[in-house]
Amino acid sequence: LPLDAVLRRHRRREFVRIGGRDLLRLAAVDETMREITALAEGVIEAAVAGVRARLAAEWGEAVLAGPQGSRPAGFVVLGMGKLGGEELNYSSDVDLVYVYERDGSHTGGRTLAQFFARLAEEVTRALAEVTAEGFCFRVDLRLRPGGHEGPVSTSLPAALTYYEAWAETWERAAWLKARPVAGDRALGQTLLAELVPFVYRRYLDFATIEELKAMKRRVDASLRAPEAAERDVKLGRGGIRELEFVVQAQQLVHGGKDARLRERSTLGALAALAASGYADRDLTHALAAAYRFLRDVEHKVQIVHDRQTHLLPLGAEETTALARRLGFLGGNAREAFAAAIGGHRAAVRAAFDALFHASEAQRQRDERPELAALIEELEDETGSHARLGALGFRDPAAAYRDLRLLRDGPPHAPAWARRRQALTRLAPSLLAEIAGSAAPDRALRHMATFISTIGARTSYLHLLLENPGIMRLLVQLFATSEFLSAFFLRHPELLDSLVRADLVRTMRSAEEFAAELGTRLAAAPDREAELDTLRRFRHEEFLRIGVHDIQGALCPDEVARQLTALAETCLSAAFTLAQREVLARYAIPLAPPTEGLAVVGMGKLGGAELSYASDLDLLFIYDAGVPDWWSGRSVPHEYFTRVAQRTMSFLQTPTREGIAYHIDTRLRPSGNQGPLVSALDSFGDYHERSAQLWERQALIKARVLSGAVALREQLEAVIARFVYRRGLAADEVAEIARMRARIAQERGAADDDAIALKTGRGGLIDVEFLVQMLQLRHGHAHPSLRTPTTRLALAELETCGLLPPEDAHALAQGYAFQRALESRLRLERDQPVEAVEDDPEVLTALARRLGYGGADAEVSGAIRADLARHRAAIRAVYDRHFAVVQG
Repeated sequence: LPLDAVLRRHRRREFVRIGGRDLLRLAAVDETMREITALAEGVIEAAVAGVRARLAAEWGEAVLAGPQGSRPAGFVVLGMGKLGGEELNYSSDVDLVYVYERDGSHTGGRTLAQFFARLAEEVTRALAEVTAEGFCFRVDLRLRPGGHEGPVSTSLPAALTYYEAWAETWERAAWLKARPVAGDRALGQTLLAELVPFVYRRYLDFATIEELKAMKRRVDASLRAPEAAERDVKLGRGGIRELEFVVQAQQLVHGGKDARLRERSTLGALAALAASGYADRDLTHALAAAYRFLRDVEHKVQIVHDRQTHLLPLGAEETTALARRLGFLGGNAREAFAAAIGGHRAAVRAAFDALFHASEAQRQRDERPELAALIEELEDETGSHARLGALGFRDPAAAYRDLRLLRDGPPHAPAWARRRQALTRLAPSLLAEIAGSAAPDRALRHMATFISTIGARTSYLHLLLENPGIMRLLVQLFATSEFLSAFFLRHPELLDSLVRADLVRTMRSAEEFAAELGTRLAAAPDREAELDTLRRFRHEEFLRIGVHDIQGALCPDEVARQLTALAETCLSAAFTLAQREVLARYAIPLAPPTEGLAVVGMGKLGGAELSYASDLDLLFIYDAGVPDWWSGRSVPHEYFTRVAQRTMSFLQTPTREGIAYHIDTRLRPSGNQGPLVSALDSFGDYHERSAQLWERQALIKARVLSGAVALREQLEAVIARFVYRRGLAADEVAEIARMRARIAQERGAADDDAIALKTGRGGLIDVEFLVQMLQLRHGHAHPSLRTPTTRLALAELETCGLLPPEDAHALAQGYAFQRALESRLRLERDQPVEAVEDDPEVLTALARRLGYGGADAEVSGAIRADLARHRAAIRAVYDRHFAVVQG
């Protein structure tokens, strides 16, 4: 039989099998789409092979010369649209793009371009021509480079040049689903890899949404009759195309930054959007259900007459038959079907409107005409000063300069027309939000710096245009926190992380942190990308925690726990990367379970009490194990030193994403004079023979974070034995008190008008030193006291009867109050916080942020009185307990 007849008969047989399974509900819609796609791929592959063999016999094979002689030139068929996404329906066209390797001469005086043009034309004819046997698949070649005007088959270099120089946004969307389906698949993968920067822009790309809106308007215009829009399950309101627009818009916007979103199928992309936090899981589940239902409806409409239609039937009898084909039974099948499709289409339309129209509607509601006039009339400086003053800006002259910078850009890099156009649309709602913020001058200053920093990257402005909630959040951040503002302005690319749906989750577990970072690192192609990925993850989560903090969604203890879990996750990842690198370099297998290197967290990290500005205090302890394991490989101390050095380097070496954490190892045995890593037995010997009391006190905070289970247990036993095997003598209690007094003298507030929260009398260190003294004194007899966390130790001291309840409550309340002040001040200022000024204006602002209400004079007096009360209570408890022990 001729090739055409073979292909058509095969297609008919398979459609009977696939359709029968579909109608009998033996195959889910996902499986039906995959089977139709697999059939189409097989037919296309057979057509390419058959036509090329026939053409080679007629014209001679198309070959390219190479170092090893001539070889057949590569030719690939790329499936686009539903074929590429493995989502074909019964009457789908197959969207194809034909690409060959490169131009060159060909035997018989013809060029390779002529050979592959003829091949493409013959393959298209073999698939689409209507013969006595019918046709196989309608072929659509409009997605090829140049569209209708482009060559039917394009060389790889010519295709890349076209997409680099001439392609439009809709073509980016078309290539989201592209997949080699026949011919030289390696050539197809080369093309797709080269097109990644074209399809997925490295920068945030919210400008794409504006262009997709225009595409959707053209689709709507094609559905002139209202009844057509209601009946069309593909192009109508709440139809398949709107759902695909929602998904593809998110992929195009975020896919350049997050490779996890680069899924070809709609269902796969929906799952990726949910798993990656860019869309709410309930929403993606609803959209996935709608997609399956609407595609099933499409199948059952088309299967009757094998017609390319997407219109629901008009008559009651036809509609009832369709409902029954879809599995709706009983006398109310038609009504049940109508309710089901109405619900799914409503869900799709709501998601589409939320993404494409909600922001514009909200901006129109929020706009104030006088603010639009303000930014348009900045040339009137005197009038602008007056208007800014009336809006509540304390320094109208400075606000005017910031507003000019925001609108016009810096003098050396004036704003482009596209940026000014976007700003003109954004400015009224943006200025309304700034004017209504807690600190308009500060918010405007930071916003002007941000917009000046991003320069020509108008995609960030489009993000704010499309996400009014993110705009409000950014203004709140700029108005509330100098620290987070400075952090954000160093990393403006983090703006896209604020769009993620999982930003609303206030607390994330260590397991969730580890799972997400592990997934991201697994997708990184090399070490540089791994380090950038680690830093990017840390910055995104750091910002998420800070945002929830300034919104009041997290208490200080929750902030500390989140920051600690984040740091431990990043440290564990860096430790794993370092081990792999050094193991590979030294050609050593992984250490046995009882041996290896352990990482110990000290200070705030060990106590799970990290703050925003904390370094990571670390110790590195190893057990070399049996000498035979190292024989002929490496010296254990050198090997583990290298692992520790690389771990630190992976966290604190600057990359284009900055650093993750600063590392401090001065608490190791002998401090900076000691080796970076210590053998387990040497570590134990040092603390038995040479360690001082302050080192015993410091090890209260020790917590083993990484290492083999057996090694962790041994190390924890060594630390517990040194810290808790005995109590404290009276002279040791006195020494702790002297250390505390020395800290107060050396690091207390130098300014008489300032209150030293940490080091002053009744400050945080009073609580920590008293608790640690009591842990050292009683921990040998009360194992429950052996915790590195101050808050937990306080609770256990009360439970064990070692602190009277009133003393424990005074310490706990005063400690929590001052921790909250310290945390709020750190967010407020971009500098270390040692003290708070005893100034009414400063105290009033601080009190407001902590929820105090009333007149300014009242709240400043109330917070001053509360602080004095807590510090006096702490100091009284501190003096009483130290005096009792020493007396």
